[in-house]
This record gives sequence, structure tokens and C-alpha cells, in this order.
Amino acid sequence: MNKDDYISASISTRMYEKNLLTRTDFERLNDYDSVREVLNQLNDTIYRESINNLDRAEEYERILKNELKRVYDLIRDIAPDKEIINYMLEKYIFHNLKVLVKELIQDKDYSSLYLDMGDVDLAYIKKNLIKEDRKNDFFDKISSLKPSEGLDISKNTDDLYLDYAQKALSAFNESNNPQDIDISLDKSYYEKLLLDARSLELDSLVDFTRESIDLINLKSLLRVKSQNEGMDTLEKALVEGGFIEGEKFKEYFSYDLNKLIGSLNNTKIGNYVKEALKDDKALDDNILSLEKAIDSHSTDYTRDAKMITFGPEVLMNYVISKETEIKNLRILLVSKLNNLDKEFTLEKLRKSYV
Repeated sequence: MNKDDYISASISTRMYEKNLLTRTDFERLNDYDSVREVLNQLNDTIYRESINNLDRAEEYERILKNELKRVYDLIRDIAPDKEIINYMLEKYIFHNLKVLVKELIQDKDYSSLYLDMGDVDLAYIKKNLIKEDRKNDFFDKISSLKPSEGLDISKNTDDLYLDYAQKALSAFNESNNPQDIDISLDKSYYEKLLLDARSLELDSLVDFTRESIDLINLKSLLRVKSQNEGMDTLEKALVEGGFIEGEKFKEYFSYDLNKLIGSLNNTKIGNYVKEALKDDKALDDNILSLEKAIDSHSTDYTRDAKMITFGPEVLMNYVISKETEIKNLRILLVSKLNNLDKEFTLEKLRKSYV
């Protein structure tokens, strides 16, 4: 990858960054009491057009989805190659695969849950997964799965995601436990991320991805303990490729929280562990804190990218910052919809370096 190819795209992206909402903006928005009041204030921002097309304030999720898609389309158009955007899109592709497989096993139409993100032919994948005697009838019912016109879809890429979906479906067929669908696709997601990062030959992105794997393995460990499940469940959930070997996490399974925190202190995720995990909190609360720390890990990557003048990192920085902004808006709007305490809402907002 030649970073010089990203000079023009980086300049454009730096201009887009000026429209990002700041922490001060969120604090100001939090002072309002209702969803409608918050949306009225957002009328002076990049969200204006989507808000004007909204029928009811409570349908704010449409605004957030539209903005997310707009940003990805914008960056895709200016990026000299698509690999860095494909890395960012993986989470949405795997979300859609989860929806798809669960539609199959539950014989339901979950078309409203699909995200219009990623150039993967879900129709092709589904037609190859479902039984032959149901294939045409089921596919015709779900128009939302028809591939978008004009997409240059690689059949090899679709077959790769078909393999991931088939693996998840097979895991469910063996256990009859829907949780195994999520476990299988979560593992495949992080494995695919690591492949993407290595193909980009960006050392910082490879390290970031490996740290992400360590954090998600820690989250799996805490969740298994919280649900009083056994080592076999942890073994199924652990993702290979992080800086911390899977065997270490199996060793941590017997540790109390203090010993676990101490053991992770000198690892690459040590600061996030210290930030999130506290011995005086319930395990479920620690899991919630760790989820927030995982978001902080992504945001910290954008902080480092701000020091780079041009390159794919600049584009990735903008997309992550935008995703954080959308997540914070969702937290804020949900809080207003449910009349939650304003201080509580501020505590839930994710870190931003805008």
C-alpha cells in the first residue's frame, strides 16, 4: 500500500472531521429534556436532511442509520482502495450473517433487522444455506435480501461468508443452542478482521486488532463466569490471534477478580482492564464497564491516527469517530425517550477525541 495515494482523500477527510460533534456539543444536547428538543438542535448539523424527512421524533433510529450509511458511502467514494473500508464494514456484514442464520433456524422474517451495509450478496448466501425444497419460496418472500443493483460482488468473497454462515449453522445443529450461532460468528468475525489487517500491511492496525481480540476474550471469560457456565463454553468462545494465548485465558478462569486484574496489568490491554474492572462492582457491572473500555480502545486508535498527516489511518479515524458520535447520539436519545437522569447519561457517553 502506497500512503502517498491517500493524500487527496486525507485532505478531504480532514474537512469532514470539522462537522463532527464535540464533547461540548453532547453536554449541551444533554441539557434538553425530550427527543424532539434534541433533534431540533441537531437541525443545524449534518443530520438536518434526515431529521426533516422524519415523521415522528421517536423514529430517530432512521436518522442514525442513514448517517452511518452516508459516511461509509462518502469515504468509499474517495478512498483510493477499498480494503480499509472493508475492514470497518466487517462488523455490519457479520451482524447480517447472524440475522440470516437466525431467520433460518426460527423460520421468521427478520428483514427489518438487516443493515444496508457491505457488498455481500446475502441472497446468494441464504439460497445456498436453506433446504432445497424451501429455497425459492422463502427467498421470494424476503425481498430485502435481493442484492443491490450495480454492485460488483465477488463470488469468492460471498463463498467465504457462506462458509462462515454454514459453520455457525452447523454449530447450532450440533447443540440446538442459538447462543452457538453468536459464538461461532463472533469468532469468525475477529479472525476475518485479523486477516484483513494483515493484508493491509499496517502494523498499527494489526496490533489494534490483536488487542481487540484480547479484550473480547476477556469479555467472554467474564460473561461465562457471570452465567455460571463451564470451561467448555469458554473454550468455544475464545478467539485465536491475540497477544494473550487462549491457554492463559483458560488459566484465568479460576482466578478471582483481583488476581485477574493483576495478571493482566502488564499486558497490552492492562490500562483498559484497570479502567474497567473493579473488585467492588458486580460481575455484570464490570462487563458493562469493559464494553465501554472496548469502545475507548477504538477511540484511542483514532487519537494516534490524528498524528498521521495522510494515509488510510486518517480515513479510518474519521469513520471510527463518526461511529462513536452515532453511538453517543443513540445513548442520548434513548435516555431522553426514557427520562433518564442527565448525569447518568453523561457517564454512559463514549470517549471522543474530536
